Amino acid sequence: MKNLLLLCVVPLLSPAAVAAVSSSDFPAGTVWYLHADLERMRASDTGREMYDWLNGEVFIDINEEIGIDLNREVDRITAFSHDAMGTVIVVEGPVSEQTRDKLLALVALESKYDVRDFDGKTYYFASDEEVRAGKDSPLRDLDESAFFSFAVPNKLLVASSEGEMHELLRNKGRIAGSESHNGALFVLTADKEFVQAGMRTENFIDDDDDWDSNILRNTEEVAVLVADRGGLMAVEARLKSRDARMAQSIGSIANGLISLQLFNSELDPELRNLIQSTKVEVLDSVLTISTAFKPAALVKFLD
Repeated sequence: MKNLLLLCVVPLLSPAAVAAVSSSDFPAGTVWYLHADLERMRASDTGREMYDWLNGEVFIDINEEIGIDLNREVDRITAFSHDAMGTVIVVEGPVSEQTRDKLLALVALESKYDVRDFDGKTYYFASDEEVRAGKDSPLRDLDESAFFSFAVPNKLLVASSEGEMHELLRNKGRIAGSESHNGALFVLTADKEFVQAGMRTENFIDDDDDWDSNILRNTEEVAVLVADRGGLMAVEARLKSRDARMAQSIGSIANGLISLQLFNSELDPELRNLIQSTKVEVLDSVLTISTAFKPAALVKFLD
């Protein structure tokens, strides 16, 4: 189950109706979240550049590997992880019966699995005792076992705990968020969002890896938004520091790096324009970095 999920979901990490998610859509205490609206990318002139890159670099490989066309069968992906609830993934789209059969066959080949029932709805439990979770994986809760279901029309539901699978089935695939914003993560929004993501950094800090830095150790939360803004690709990142002085320091460093790069005579003109349009703002302990550029430039930077 782990390999299948990594193949289909993780590539979107490295990027209800067609509405975006908000802070009230996730339970208080959420560790990280991701919302990717592929349908909106496909339908937007701005997002199409980003989507075509994903299709060419990721989706085609998945289709060739397992014969599942994400380009045709996935519209949106919403995922989050919670200390108590574990990891939850909701994939929305016109997933065909043939694709469901392929996914079940792949799970059966890789894992032990059994069929279960909740309130007349079928779901599955898959486990692989030989797999051990890696601390650096955002989907580590799903490494050893997972519950998944196709019982809700046009949705694939995945959860690391059986209780959360029951909740998803009970709520027809809707994530039960928190009415109170106490303990909620930043969720950046815009008129036309393509990707929203955020996390609490303390859950990913490890003394043995590159997270060992003063900046990250003094950071509580990070949120990222990629959206359409007047035909331009807008990217915004927000960082909440434990100390307002640290936020001011990071802002000063970012502004200094921007100024230094503009003196680089070998800098690509499009990259220069992007840097020139980048804004750095600090309000109390919150640092915001934002920029907007022509969509075609994104593909060039990614390549």
